[in-house]
Amino acid sequence: MSSKTLGNLMRVSTITAAICGLFLCLYVIPVWGQDMIAANPECEGWYWPWLIFAWAFSLPCFAILVYIWKVAGAVIHETVLTMKTAKWVKTGGFLLMADAAFVFVGNVVLLLLNMNHPGVLLMCVIGDISAFALGVLAAVLSRYLTKAAVLQEESEGTL
Repeated sequence: MSSKTLGNLMRVSTITAAICGLFLCLYVIPVWGQDMIAANPECEGWYWPWLIFAWAFSLPCFAILVYIWKVAGAVIHETVLTMKTAKWVKTGGFLLMADAAFVFVGNVVLLLLNMNHPGVLLMCVIGDISAFALGVLAAVLSRYLTKAAVLQEESEGTL
C-alpha cells in the first residue's frame, strides 16, 4: 500500500473512532446510567459523579485522536521520520498513560466514597494495564522515531 493510502486509512479510522467515542459519551453512557438508576434507585446519587468522571477520562482520548490525525498527515506526505512526528507520538503515549492513571485513581476514589463496586474497579484495572502498555509502546516508538529522524538529518547533510 502507498503512504497516501495508509495515511487516508488512518484518517478514516480516526474519524470512525471519534464518531464512536462521541456516540458512547453523549448517548450510550448517559442512557446506560439512567437505566442503572431506574433498576437501582438507591444509587441515584452516583449518576452525575460517574457521568462527569466518564466524560473527564474520555477527553484525553479525543486529544490522542488529534495526534493520530497529525501523524496520518505525516504518513500521507512521507514525513514520518521527523522530530515533530516523534513528539506527537510521545505526547499521545503520555496522554494515554496519564489517562490510565486518572481512571485508576478515580475508580479508587469512587470506591472509597461507596460509589463503585470492586468488580468495576477490577475491570477498569485490566483496561488501565492495557492502556498503559499502549502508552509505553508509543513511548518506545517515539524514541526510535527520534533516532531515525536524527539519522535522516545526518544523511541528508552528507549528500
